[in-house]
Amino acid sequence: MPDAYARLISERSERSLMQMQGYSVVAATEAEGDDQTGQLVRAGWMRQWETVHLSLGADVHATTSFFACGMLGDTVTAIGLPSGHREPGA
Repeated sequence: MPDAYARLISERSERSLMQMQGYSVVAATEAEGDDQTGQLVRAGWMRQWETVHLSLGADVHATTSFFACGMLGDTVTAIGLPSGHREPGA
């Protein structure tokens, strides 16, 4: 699954960028007193978590690691670092 997500990020980076933008919108709208957007985004996050969690055999460590690596990949993509920037010889 991590390889599939890495391919998705590299081929369709706008998806992860939109997702990250959604997280920022939650912070901005809640700072203005609107928690409705946050409720929707959190519900979506929980659906994602559950789908990945069950796909990984309901292993909390594997699920957490998947999301941590995915968020790192999203961040690297958002700031424009090239693929493989930390690989030996890169």
